[in-house]
Amino acid sequence: MVSTTHVTVELTEDQVEAVGLPPGHGYQITGMLPDTEGEPVELPRVGTLTVPLRWLHPMDTPVSGGHHDASLRGF
Repeated sequence: MVSTTHVTVELTEDQVEAVGLPPGHGYQITGMLPDTEGEPVELPRVGTLTVPLRWLHPMDTPVSGGHHDASLRGF
C-alpha cells in the first residue's frame, strides 16, 4: 500500500454518452484530487509487487546464508 495524490476514475456509460464519446471503450480519467484549499489529497493505493520466481521457496526449505528475508526485518 502506498500513498498517492493521483486518482483514476472509470467513466460510466451514461457519463461517456453525456460527453459525446463513442461507447464501449472503457474510458478513464486520471488526475490529481485536490482538497477544498487546492492542496493534493493523499490516498492509499495497492500496488502490485512482482518478484522473480527463483526468489520463492517453501517455508521449510533451508536458504543460503546470503538470503535476506524482509518479513524478519519488519517490512
